[in-house]
Amino acid sequence: MSGIKSLAKDTAVYGLSSIIGRFLNWCLVPLYVWIFPTDEYGIVSYLYSFTAVALVILNYGMETGFFRYANKEPDPERVYTTSLISVGFTSLLFMVLVSVLIGPVSGALLLPGHPLFVWLLGITVAIDAFSNIPFAYLRYRNRAFRFAGIKLLNVGLNISLNLFFLLACPALMKSAPASARKRKPSASTTLPAPILTVSP
Repeated sequence: MSGIKSLAKDTAVYGLSSIIGRFLNWCLVPLYVWIFPTDEYGIVSYLYSFTAVALVILNYGMETGFFRYANKEPDPERVYTTSLISVGFTSLLFMVLVSVLIGPVSGALLLPGHPLFVWLLGITVAIDAFSNIPFAYLRYRNRAFRFAGIKLLNVGLNISLNLFFLLACPALMKSAPASARKRKPSASTTLPAPILTVSP
């Protein structure tokens, strides 16, 4: 009976955290549609269509393999370390390749004029693929509440940053005096140009 209760509790925690997270992220869609022009948001939606395929390729079944061998091997920590290093190496290699070949990749995706969008998507997908292994480890250790807490914290941070940059920052710019917005920075306060740039 205790096993059934534990299964029901873990299922509820994992399921609710995923449902709530997806629902809250979905609530941002009306905000995007309201703020972004149709052509710009169309590019974002188009790029998102590649995320599922990219995640499958970057994970290459390692999450499933981790669960399989962690339950068989006498040292599950070694299985976790091996899985983490493997996915971490391929994710890092993917980020390097996307950064170096950003021009051809953008052209292949029919977005030669938006290499930054493609680069940001590649970096995000690689980080997401890498984070799947630690989350799988939490599930293996039955840390359901920690798993749900980190997931919901990530969603909350994502929503907060969206609201800050898309609503708060423009409102602050509009409320700022015109003289302050037009004032040129002095030589002593001029910031250096960014070192890292993404070129097509």
